[in-house]
Amino acid sequence: MKDCGSCGTTGQPDAASFCFVCGSTLAAAACISCGSELPPGGKFCPTCGAAQDGAIATAVEVPQPKGSARKITSVLFGDLVGFTTLSENRDPEEVREMLTAYFDECRSVVGQYGGELEKFIGDAVMAVWGLPITREDDAERAVRAGLELVERVTALGERIGMPGLTLRVGITTAEVAVTLGATGQGMVAGDAVNTAARIQSTATPGEVWVDDTTRTFTSSSFAFDDAGAHALKGKAEPVPLWAVRAVIAGAGGDRRDDGLEAPLIGRDRELRLVKAVFHGVEESLRPGLLVVDGEAGVGKTRLGWEFEKYVDGFDAGVLWHRGRCLSYGDGIAYYALAEAVRGRLTILAGPDDAPDLDSRDVLQRGLDACVPDASERDWLAPRLAALLGQETGASFTREDLFVAWTTFFKYVGLREGVTSPPEPVVLVIDDAQYADEGLLDFLEHLLSAADYAVFVLVLARPELLADHHALTGNRRVTVVHLEPLSAGEMSSLLDDLVGGLPGPIRDQLVSRAAGVPLYALETVRSLIDQGLVVSRDGQHLLSDSSTLDLDALAAPTTLQALIAARLDTLPTAERRVVDRASVLGLVFTDEGIAALCSDVDDLDQALTGLFRREVLRRETDRLSTDYGNFRFVQGAVRQVAYGMLSRRDRKAAHLTVARTLGAELESRSDAYELAPIIAQHYLDALDAVPGDPDVPELTRAASEHLELAADRAAALGAPREAAGHLRRALARCEPDHRLAVLGRLAHQLRIAGDHAEAIEHAAEALEGFDASGEIVDAASAAEDLALALCYSDGDIARAEKAVRDQLSRLPQTPDDPALLGARVTLVRTLTSVAMRSGDATGLEESSLEFMRLAELAGDPRWIADSWTSYAISCAGALPRLSAVLLERAIELTREHRALREHSLALLNSAAMESYNDLPLAIERCREAIRTAHEMGDNYVVAFGELNLAQMLLLTGEWDEAAGLLTHEDLLAYVPIGVDVSTRLSASARNEVLHAVAETISEDSEILDDPSWRAEYELDLALEDDAAGRPEAPARALDSVRRMQEATAPAADFWPIWLLASEIARGHLDRGTIQQMLSAVEPSSGPWPAGVRAQRSRLQGVLGEDGSIDAEAVEAAYRDALATAQAWGSTLHEAHVRADLGVWLHRQGRVPEGSELVASARAFYERVGALRWLELLDRRIAAIG
Repeated sequence: MKDCGSCGTTGQPDAASFCFVCGSTLAAAACISCGSELPPGGKFCPTCGAAQDGAIATAVEVPQPKGSARKITSVLFGDLVGFTTLSENRDPEEVREMLTAYFDECRSVVGQYGGELEKFIGDAVMAVWGLPITREDDAERAVRAGLELVERVTALGERIGMPGLTLRVGITTAEVAVTLGATGQGMVAGDAVNTAARIQSTATPGEVWVDDTTRTFTSSSFAFDDAGAHALKGKAEPVPLWAVRAVIAGAGGDRRDDGLEAPLIGRDRELRLVKAVFHGVEESLRPGLLVVDGEAGVGKTRLGWEFEKYVDGFDAGVLWHRGRCLSYGDGIAYYALAEAVRGRLTILAGPDDAPDLDSRDVLQRGLDACVPDASERDWLAPRLAALLGQETGASFTREDLFVAWTTFFKYVGLREGVTSPPEPVVLVIDDAQYADEGLLDFLEHLLSAADYAVFVLVLARPELLADHHALTGNRRVTVVHLEPLSAGEMSSLLDDLVGGLPGPIRDQLVSRAAGVPLYALETVRSLIDQGLVVSRDGQHLLSDSSTLDLDALAAPTTLQALIAARLDTLPTAERRVVDRASVLGLVFTDEGIAALCSDVDDLDQALTGLFRREVLRRETDRLSTDYGNFRFVQGAVRQVAYGMLSRRDRKAAHLTVARTLGAELESRSDAYELAPIIAQHYLDALDAVPGDPDVPELTRAASEHLELAADRAAALGAPREAAGHLRRALARCEPDHRLAVLGRLAHQLRIAGDHAEAIEHAAEALEGFDASGEIVDAASAAEDLALALCYSDGDIARAEKAVRDQLSRLPQTPDDPALLGARVTLVRTLTSVAMRSGDATGLEESSLEFMRLAELAGDPRWIADSWTSYAISCAGALPRLSAVLLERAIELTREHRALREHSLALLNSAAMESYNDLPLAIERCREAIRTAHEMGDNYVVAFGELNLAQMLLLTGEWDEAAGLLTHEDLLAYVPIGVDVSTRLSASARNEVLHAVAETISEDSEILDDPSWRAEYELDLALEDDAAGRPEAPARALDSVRRMQEATAPAADFWPIWLLASEIARGHLDRGTIQQMLSAVEPSSGPWPAGVRAQRSRLQGVLGEDGSIDAEAVEAAYRDALATAQAWGSTLHEAHVRADLGVWLHRQGRVPEGSELVASARAFYERVGALRWLELLDRRIAAIG
């Protein structure tokens, strides 16, 4: 028995290579320099004295080891073919650049697979595996590297216009002499080095050839073709060599399938693209998603398998996750994601031979293994439990769940004790055409919010992109479409599957296959079943070509017909198992099939026969939660088998499955996700025989489980999926339960943004609840109706009436928690209605009541939200109180990790401070954007980035502002705000800008909002100003008046007034300036620093006509400058300096004036404001 040197666990079997507790190798540690055995825990080698990994450096100088040793290594030799010919007519510098690119590729690949680059010899490369330490998979790593080098050189040739460029590779595994302590050239010597070079020179260009030792060491992971025995220089006898044909398994032979597997033909370009996108994600440390799109059977899953085999051999870790979307059951929220997370947690929780753990224990142990901080584990656990179907009694917002799930994947990639970027995470979603809306929303969140390398590979049929066009518009999404194979490619595929296939038969099969590889596979399987194809010496051949019956080989004309014909040849017991299994789905358990096959005498024998025929197989992916279960080899076989069942047999099977799963749901608290599957089985049973007397009973069962499914979807923040379940339940539920389902449906539709349908159902539910006196439910329906109205057709009056009618039915200060919650909900809704309508008085009144009730309820989210609401309402009259409330709301939401409320408090605080303290406002705004980005809330991100861009314009950071204003989401959510901000800087820079009408139509719905209408008028005023039109000041004044009439919050008025007054100042329209000043009289304040600075400046401008004395003019300008400096706006500082400097010039105080003018000019030059520079120069020149 052995002991583990890493974790100390004793009693390890002698034959074991790795510890069964921690997974560490049980092989004795070896010196990283000389390879000698190290004692446990040794920090220095007792043989050569070299420091080992983790040893603490000391002042003692350790001499480098001298001499050599003998070690088993794998040596790779590769040489470019055709390079000399292809490069002889090219420019020498171009050839050097190509060789540099080639050398870089070689270094990358060798390092990727854990090898040591020995040397380059001209255009040849030599690399070694087994140094400085020997690993049991060195030979496999070398072969994988050789295959990757061949592929990369071919791609390099295509990229640089040398399509004939190829590489041939030779590999040998043998004992060599190792120079201890050497790096690079001179590490190894011996016959193996020469042999590898000679194998390479014998190999076919574009192939990897190996010796017999290498083949023996790697046969579990690769398929080889016999390349014959070859006479090699220095060898007395011909040497047997083998050509690597394909990778057939993961690292170490994991998931090897010895069944029929077609070669990967015609997909080299697509596989290269998958690899390229993955490596782009890996290098950028940013997320990326690739959709592999194609019809059934065209090779999507196979492409994913080839990619998995590719990354499985990397020296660095890649964290692999896989989930499959169920075709069975409508809208099973996040099923594929839950499957992927469950698989990872199972791996983290402990070794395979650990006793069966409860799902909650798996979750806790998994989090303990990858999340070092206890408070983070406590935060993640209930949110992951919700995903995994464990009842927690807690409810979370979608944003909260998405943040937690995204954070979990980040922790998965972090290695213990390492703070560097996480290792890359791969998430494969198969059958994504069945993906629920929630899953797709989460993937979009992951792409926008993740700050680490996560590569999502989505395998789907064309209907995914047909139904979700927006997915292709995401800049982090790449789409590759798999076309059917060409006739030549299909011919090659069939020839590889069956040797000696007669030409006429092959041509007929190629024609009927229509480029679908699965057709070829199923054809050959059918021929094997009939005994017409047999396996000899590792290859499938026709059994007897001399007696070949051509008609017997004629295949049906469609894949479905081919599968049906094949199923009809199965023995009775096996056919019965396939039929019953088709009801269970693509993957099923021992218990599931046993429950349906009680009439099969020897179930194990039938299953064994189906394994042999490659109809079924065992799931061997240890990262899959289906590990050990049965699955159909091809989904098409299950679909055809299901379609051939009689209606009665179909109903009986569905009911058996529904009742079996129902019993499991009742007995387990972590089987919540079964509800939609059970509901679908009941519905399919009903649809199979709709006239049976048990229809009412089955309908009730289906409806109950649909509501449970809606509960799960709602708990996971998937409102569209929840609404889908509830629609179906509404159509089948009993009359006395209809109202409850209707109210829940309206709520989910409103959250999902389906406002028109939400209004319809909420109005009906509200009327029903009112009639029955259910005031709490009526309050919820009124909230949904009001908010849906506000965010759809804008019928504010109807929305407000619905809320106030329900408030009148509730006590002012309810004692009952449910009644209190209802009142809080309604009052909070009133604040939303007031904000939407721009009703400042209504906002103040409802916010005060919201604060009072939130304190009674004690919910920190409500309390913080109410503080933010009131802070907005009182910002104009009580700015200090507003600031204090927002500050406290920020602290409270940060303390309770209430991300949505936190981002809104920060954003509003930034807006308030942007005209008092710009540095603080910018800091708050950046944090708000980070928080909203973490939630994946693009709407809040867009408003935050617009506000930040406007602040950066005020502080002179115009380039960063311009970058923000080009973000797609800003243009989608706040087009007018973007146009105004862009026009300001573009006008100052004398840049040509599009017309306002090209961005915002005059009849756009957004202009129904009075605040946006005011900003739209300001945009038109800026356009007139840039064109020099005299009507610009009047239009600017109109925008100010419109904003005043909108009774909008103060923070919305300030920027409108500031920009409008600047237009009036530029035109020196004294009447308009005076009216602008009237709008911000000190007595109507208090006003923020930005408004006060501009007001003092405009007073100085007006006073220059002599209406006030020179001292008062200068005092006004000096006050404006000091206030602008305190505010932090370098833009307004420059404007004031320019005005004051020019005025001082006119007063004869030239030195003072010149200094101020020079300072203003420096700012204008720095931001590129050519128009303002020209204007300043004209003003100075006019003084004379």
